Amino acid sequence: MRWKKFYISSLLLAFIASSAVPLLAGEKLPTYGRVPDFTFTERSGKEMGLSDLKGKVWIADFIFTRCQGTCPLLTGQMAGLQGKLTQPDIKLVSFSVDPEHDTPKVLLEYASRYHAQENKWFFLTGKKSEIWNFATEGFSLGVAEPTPEDLKAGAEPVIHSNRIVLVDQAGSIRGYYDGSEPPVIEKLVKDASQLASLM
Repeated sequence: MRWKKFYISSLLLAFIASSAVPLLAGEKLPTYGRVPDFTFTERSGKEMGLSDLKGKVWIADFIFTRCQGTCPLLTGQMAGLQGKLTQPDIKLVSFSVDPEHDTPKVLLEYASRYHAQENKWFFLTGKKSEIWNFATEGFSLGVAEPTPEDLKAGAEPVIHSNRIVLVDQAGSIRGYYDGSEPPVIEKLVKDASQLASLM
């Protein structure tokens, strides 16, 4: 069942990516649904939820600190976004898909390595079932456990999407971006700035 959800989510994201074309002047960003309400624990130990991001443009990704594959790349991209998107009303949010390991203390140390600014870039953890459901149902992003065969072949302990997601001030998803493609990240910078200018 987990792999079925992961496969369906991957197909959906492939469609989204194939339909994501540059916007013409004055054209609006598409809307892909709304982020469901959530409450998770931030690296500071404080609870944080959707209401804390209301009125803000925010950029989300799903990572875990033990990851040696795509996560360092994704987190590096988020660090770059932090430097490029300096507007106070644009936030970054990283959700751990390995919350049983990624405690607030672990996330605090991880965030420090990437020079994450407090009140700009947030790192959230919580119950595994809730975060995984949040990723798959709330963001249509795949997340799954590898099979024993995958692990023998060197797979990471959690398989997850490398997409970075743009969310607007009302909590609507406005774009999916391949975290491994620098030109796509530049488009994300432009799109986020466009949304922030509408405030």
